[in-house]
Amino acid sequence: MVQLQEPNDIVPTSPLSVNGLIQNYAPPAGAYDEFIAANGTPRAHTRGFLDSINGIGREEFARRWQQAQRTVQANDFAFGGYATPEDKLRPWELDAIPLMISAAEWDKVSAALTQRARLLNLVLQDLYGEQTLVKQGLLPPELLYAHPGFLRPYHGQLNPSRHMLHFYAADLARSPNGEWWILADRTEAPSGLGYALENRIVVSRMLPDIFHRCQVERLAPFFIAAQETLHGLAPQHTENPRVVLLSHGPTSLNYFEDSYLARYLEYTLVEGGDLAVRNDQVMLKTLGGLLPVDVILRRQNSSDCDPLELGSKSGLGIAGLRQSTRNGTVGVANALGSGLVESVAFMAFMPRLCQLLLGEKLLIPGVASWWCGQPDGLAHVLKNLDNLIIQPAFRNRGKDGPTREALAKMSSTELANTIKANPVQFAAQEKVARSTVPIWRRDLNPAYLALRSYLVTDGEKYTVMQGALARTSSALDPLELSVRKGEGSKDVWILADGPVDQVTLLEEPGRAITLRRSGAELPSRTADNFFWLGRQMERAEATARLLRSAASRLSGETRSTSDVEVPVLLRCLADQGQIEPGYAINKMRGQLPAIEYDLPTAVFDSSQPSCLRSILDEVYRLGAIVRDRISLDTWRIIHGIDEDFRPAEHGTTTLSDLLAMTDELIAKFSAFSGVIMESMTRTQAFHFLELGRRLERSLQIISLVKNCFIPMPEFPGPIFGTVLEVADSLMTYRARYLANRQLAAVLDLVLTDETNPRALAFQFVQLVEHVEQLPRDQTSPDYAAEQRLAMSLLHSVRLMDIQAIAEVHALGDHEPLERLTAEWESQLPKLAEAISHRYLVHAAPSHQLADISPQ
Repeated sequence: MVQLQEPNDIVPTSPLSVNGLIQNYAPPAGAYDEFIAANGTPRAHTRGFLDSINGIGREEFARRWQQAQRTVQANDFAFGGYATPEDKLRPWELDAIPLMISAAEWDKVSAALTQRARLLNLVLQDLYGEQTLVKQGLLPPELLYAHPGFLRPYHGQLNPSRHMLHFYAADLARSPNGEWWILADRTEAPSGLGYALENRIVVSRMLPDIFHRCQVERLAPFFIAAQETLHGLAPQHTENPRVVLLSHGPTSLNYFEDSYLARYLEYTLVEGGDLAVRNDQVMLKTLGGLLPVDVILRRQNSSDCDPLELGSKSGLGIAGLRQSTRNGTVGVANALGSGLVESVAFMAFMPRLCQLLLGEKLLIPGVASWWCGQPDGLAHVLKNLDNLIIQPAFRNRGKDGPTREALAKMSSTELANTIKANPVQFAAQEKVARSTVPIWRRDLNPAYLALRSYLVTDGEKYTVMQGALARTSSALDPLELSVRKGEGSKDVWILADGPVDQVTLLEEPGRAITLRRSGAELPSRTADNFFWLGRQMERAEATARLLRSAASRLSGETRSTSDVEVPVLLRCLADQGQIEPGYAINKMRGQLPAIEYDLPTAVFDSSQPSCLRSILDEVYRLGAIVRDRISLDTWRIIHGIDEDFRPAEHGTTTLSDLLAMTDELIAKFSAFSGVIMESMTRTQAFHFLELGRRLERSLQIISLVKNCFIPMPEFPGPIFGTVLEVADSLMTYRARYLANRQLAAVLDLVLTDETNPRALAFQFVQLVEHVEQLPRDQTSPDYAAEQRLAMSLLHSVRLMDIQAIAEVHALGDHEPLERLTAEWESQLPKLAEAISHRYLVHAAPSHQLADISPQ
């Protein structure tokens, strides 16, 4: 057993300075504190850190932490899914003070975890193979066959030499006497790696000198080992296999982590719909065709991975995946079915199994556990209900939280009746008084600690992460319940005995690579998300510009002189769905609240799908989905847009507030455009983002012209300035024509000027250019439908006689301009539909597989 010897752990220290970090810290009585020994002195391995913190001072430490928190907020490091605006992400609660563990102690923990991983892998191989453990009565048959995680189609088809448990994680806690205990095993698809990595990055940057001085072990060797393991799973053992990270998708609690890990490990982030099985080979659906996948790092439960053979109705998997794994055409980590042994019910049998399979005692014991499916276990549990934690016997990863919460709220009588009704389905664990650590909340307060540690194996050796994910909670709730509540986290420092080698994930300089400038491997679903991100961004900007113009004319001195402009702007806003149509109809104005008071409220009414706040919610959602493919600066802009455009927390949002907020919002949109144009590589992701932006901007320009000039106002002079302002072309007009505003010049600048990025003609030119960059069959002599539509739009605006149209329009003949706007409004959706049908239907283009070479 791994136990810290208290007498050797205490080193007398000089009294902490008045500025000392832990001068007022008081651990609770009876708990083992990770920093402070029972006599009130710091533990030996924490002394160097505390001395260093004392050296920089409490105030400087607090300042650095505030700066680090701004980084966390700017990066939008969060925990939770983003399914609806009401289901917003929870900020990741990272603490400023790392947990420190000595190298000697961690070596013992690592040996114990390696032993346990070996044991669990052997158990899995037996249960899906010979089932000797069941046949000899070492495990009850009910434990296996009543388990919903036992994949019967997988039984008997496992290659005996194949390792099932590539990644393993264990939840650890320390008891009051300093002894480590295993709280739970995580064998399905262990989560938290991305959070542990981000914790390290934030805290090490906050305290770089102290980090190096304390000789903290690096996390990079673990991730290098993980890459090597995954590459080794490639069936053909190719030098550069295609590895994908299979995620649940954006509604998953762990989607942020999936995206973060995919970017860090340089793997493609996919969902089940991005993959298909053809001729027993898993293929990635991309714009350029189907590309073979060599290895899948899955985040989904085994039962969700193949709806064809495993019967899942979740829609998350890949039909035929089991056939591919059986035939050895794709590697999967962890192997399907590996989640079987992470249930609480198995923990009761681990000591005996370890002795039988390894000939050893467990180096770290598991928390005392009882399965109610056995008579002795049931009797003990019913007798000691008040002292035990009752849990589902068989873990249903990510789905049994409500059951755990319901069990935690039951009275003893209710629990007993529930267990007796179906004892096989329940297990119990002893309550553990976890150790405490100080957490920084302006001052130091104690919190209860649990660790999640990680291992990876290539089948020959295990690599233990020299660090872990520390979770803290203010109360001694069961760990899974505290995690669901979004409790805190810490970086974990393993303190080496000597200098630490600098290790990086960067490739070795001598490794040869093939230079290329491709982008066709973009999954069609991702292209769809980029397309709609562009559209929603442009829709939000156009709406913000309309709102800013309206707010400026409804307030201040301009209110009395804007009687011509306000009705036109209200018509534009009503057409965009920002306000009730009645505001744009004079005879109904008296039946509605004053627009000055109603407009700020309507903008933030997220129950209305077309209001600006709802559009920004969609921008954020789409940005989060493609986060692994955009730069950090781009994401920070999207995050800033979402965070800053919020109604006033106290009081009522006024027109003045709205004016200031739209100013800030438009500046952020400009920053987004700048980053995209100056920093985004011209890959297919860029082209689809730009197609969405240009198509939507075209529609917004047409809407503006139609609502402002059809019909022509009786006194159009003020409207000219309004259109130029909303179209962001006022300064260009002044430079060309000074103050002389005429309809022909305004229409030319807004519609037919190909040098103006805000003109309709400019958008059509861009649409033609981006459509030309899309992948297609180069052997076909004909133009594709989307090419013909884009070219016809450009020709229509180039053939306009803008002077003649303006002259007849000013005389009241609106038909030429009205006919053109109607034609554009009809053709643009057809262009969007043609692009969607060819590229964004989440299936491969009609290319022959033989024509697609692996990359």
